[in-house]
Amino acid sequence: MDAATSKDSVADFVTGVVAQTGWSVDRVSRRSTRFEPPDWYWASFNVDINKDEEKRTLRLVTKGALSPDAWDRMSDRLMRHGADMACEPVEGTGYPTLFPETQHAYWFYPYDLSMHNLPDANDKVRMASVLFGLDTTTDVLTAARRLEVERVRYVPEVGAIMRYTMESGGAQNTIFGKVQPGHRGLRTFNVVHGLWKAAARYPGLINLPRPLAYVEEMNLLLEEGVRGRPVAGNRASAEFEIASVAAAEALAVIHESGVDSDERIRIEDELARLDRVTEQFAYVLPVGHFLLKDLVTHMRERVRKTEEEDWLPTHGDMKYDQFMLHNDQFTLLDFDYFAVAETSYDVAKFCAYAVPSMPLDWRQSVGAEEARAVFLRRYRELRPYATLQRFALYEALHLALRAMSFMWAQVHEWDAMAEAFLALAFERLKSRLPE
Repeated sequence: MDAATSKDSVADFVTGVVAQTGWSVDRVSRRSTRFEPPDWYWASFNVDINKDEEKRTLRLVTKGALSPDAWDRMSDRLMRHGADMACEPVEGTGYPTLFPETQHAYWFYPYDLSMHNLPDANDKVRMASVLFGLDTTTDVLTAARRLEVERVRYVPEVGAIMRYTMESGGAQNTIFGKVQPGHRGLRTFNVVHGLWKAAARYPGLINLPRPLAYVEEMNLLLEEGVRGRPVAGNRASAEFEIASVAAAEALAVIHESGVDSDERIRIEDELARLDRVTEQFAYVLPVGHFLLKDLVTHMRERVRKTEEEDWLPTHGDMKYDQFMLHNDQFTLLDFDYFAVAETSYDVAKFCAYAVPSMPLDWRQSVGAEEARAVFLRRYRELRPYATLQRFALYEALHLALRAMSFMWAQVHEWDAMAEAFLALAFERLKSRLPE
């Protein structure tokens, strides 16, 4: 699989694909990897191509199956969704190309195996019709020339975010679109509408992007553009500490919002998930396998000994990098995982993700502990009656899931980081909630 998805293999493939178009491959760089034993492996690449003075960057995805059964399932889906179509990433759609002998496939963004409408959401003509509300061909083509579509983020088979920049009356307007499998975008649209009402009851404590529309035929959620930049990960900075206060305030409002959800996050389901991750570790990191197996046993004992907390609406993915900062104002993004959960679920998640994965020096680790304390103090000031008897359990859960993420991503020294986070999870599970 490494050989089939190497930069040289990708370069050879793309060279063949673009050979008849007059373009040539300039550079191939790996963007990301995702490893889910025992079945799947993904990698994505940026491929720079040029033609005379013109340059473009293609995003290529490779997905590999690690067993014959997984390949049969994967290839069957691909054959039903475009593998019989021509792969034309420059002037058309980069439909998948299958390699049965090595059990992998290539495709090019915006094709996606689980988001079949993603090409439409990246098509300037199609989006001009949607964004400008036009229906005549001439008007749509004219408007398309005033529209730019930029890929912001893409995780294969998970989701994609696009930036749409429109020129109108000499000014530029920017909105963002998000495509996901199924109808998660409609759910997010309704959730954020409800949270806007809650925000009005607690002025100054939470800022949200404004939802604009949901385009059902594309599974596309449209939101207003948010100015600023994501909060940086420097735990020793004043910005990180202030962001921790903003996170506590935003989460307190969400917990008090009363917004309902059809999704429930149950600790039993999360532990069952860790059981599956334990088996994945057995393939690649035996030490991690035994550490996590022991940790889950202790976590189940903690569940048995503690009462349930209050069930509340929660963000579902409360981390520092979910905030945009502009002119000292923090805006919370990404409500795709909004759910009902026990109080500590997101309280503990923010604390678990405050821990740096690769601290450059001791100041980063100290800053993370201080930010954790500041976050908890502010949250408890706003909700002194919060039920947090399972906080240690949930913090250990999220630290274990971070260890899982290192394994999936196969980042440099992932095995050492995974072991360190599992050890920290044990420590947090046995620790008391900070005063």
